[in-house]
This record gives sequence, C-alpha cells and structure tokens, in this order.
Amino acid sequence: MEIEIKGHSGCQVEIVNKGGNLYISKSTHNKDYVPRLYRQAVKQQMASRAVYQHIRIPEIYEIERTEEYVNVKMEYVYSKNYIDYFEDAGFDQINYFIKALKIFIDWEIEHSSLEIIDRQVILDKFRDVCCKIQRNDFINKDKEVMEIMECSASVFQGIDEEIKIPVGHCHGDLTFSNILFNGNNYYLIDFLDSFIESPLLDLVKIRQDSHYGWSRLMYEHRWDNVRMDIISQKIDMEIAKYYSRYDWYGKYYALFQLMNFLRIIQYAKEEKVILFLKKELKSML
Repeated sequence: MEIEIKGHSGCQVEIVNKGGNLYISKSTHNKDYVPRLYRQAVKQQMASRAVYQHIRIPEIYEIERTEEYVNVKMEYVYSKNYIDYFEDAGFDQINYFIKALKIFIDWEIEHSSLEIIDRQVILDKFRDVCCKIQRNDFINKDKEVMEIMECSASVFQGIDEEIKIPVGHCHGDLTFSNILFNGNNYYLIDFLDSFIESPLLDLVKIRQDSHYGWSRLMYEHRWDNVRMDIISQKIDMEIAKYYSRYDWYGKYYALFQLMNFLRIIQYAKEEKVILFLKKELKSML
C-alpha cells in the first residue's frame, strides 16, 4: 500500500524504470512553481552530502531546468510510509525513530547559530498570508476564518521586537508523510524552502503531525486510529519535553505553529481541510 498525500503544488511524480533501475521523476510545467521546485531539489542535494545517524537523504541524480520546466531525477527507496510502519512497529522501534529524529534536529541546531530575527520579518509574512487568504475564494468570505485572522493579528502585533532563534538549517517540511521507513533507517524527502531556515520550523512541522494529526487527514485508506493516537502522542510528548530545554523553543514554538497553520489555510480548498484547520487554529488562539 502506498500513502496518498494530496498536494497543491501541481507537480507530477512518477516511478521510472530505466533498464531495470528505478528512479523517481518529479516535474512541473507551472512557471510559478519552477523556481521553487528547483530550490527544493538543490536543498535536498546539499542535505544529502551531510552524514546523519540513522537518517538518509535520497540522492538527486539530475536536475533539468528551463524557464518553463523543471524535472528532478531522484533515487528510489524501497520503504514503508509512516502509517504502515507505525501499525507494525513495536515500542522499541518507535523509541528508535524518536531517537533518530532527535539526533537529526540536534545536528541542525548544532550547525545553526542563534540569530536575531526582526519582528518585521514575521509581520511581513503574516501580511502576505492575509493577502493570499483574501484571494482564496473558498475561504475569503468565511466568518470564522475572518475571526481567526483578527485574533491572529492581535497575536502578531504583540510579538517581541527581536526574536532570537537558531538559523541555518532545516528540512522545511518535516512531516511524517515526508519520511520513508526502511528498517531502522529513515529517508527524508520533499525538502521545502522556508521563509526562515530554522530548526524550530522543523519542530513545528513534526508536531504538525504528532500533535495535530495533519497527514492522517490526507490519508485515504483505513488505519488503526487508536494505535496511531498512542504512537503520535508518545512521539509528541518526547519531542516537546526534550526541546523544552531551549528558551527559544518555549518562547516561540506556539507563535511559529500558529504561523504554520495560517500558511496552510491560505491555500485550503477542500471542506474537510478547511474545517480541520479552523478547529485547530481556534485551539491555538
């Protein structure tokens, strides 16, 4: 069984068999998305050169680019998606996975530096989100969404003048759905450019799944919901407890998680997605 994640990027992804060798082809003809996919591929290519314990990055074989087209050829990995893996895994395996996540994010923190982010960077991103929501006909007349945006505006207006967080490295979209499982090795895929390259953003994204269950919303097959809840809660508690040692995590996690969900709802079109996002955003405010 393969996990099915619905995306909004407009990319085509296929498995190609060339002379008995498999590879992944990811491409787009969307001119607006061409630069972004190219940056993502380069980011993954750079990340694959580092050495991580238990974490692997599929190799990028080739990047073809024109002004109107990008095609990325990438290593194919025999693996399980996270739902199939979690349903079969014992707690020793889950503990091993948690340890691998910590080692990876610790590496990011160690190779980043504490830097001061001016509040205007955050406010500009929030204004950009507001503009995109106004252009989204699926939500721009939704009263609940408008109330959420008003409450969010108050939160962002009250942020510190200077925000000190680690900056340097992050995956950018470190959700369960972007991790492939092969025994005790974990392959990270679909790197994403982030408006701030911070390990804090990876903690935000992993808890987007472990705490809020985002990727399960996009999964269309049957699964053991009770088991998923137990495993997700364990991962979430371990990650939250471990990184609470950092002042920047305690001070700014909630702020960046709010921004994260707002950046998702700005593109939302499906009713179930909009309902889910409104519910979770209200819980944050």
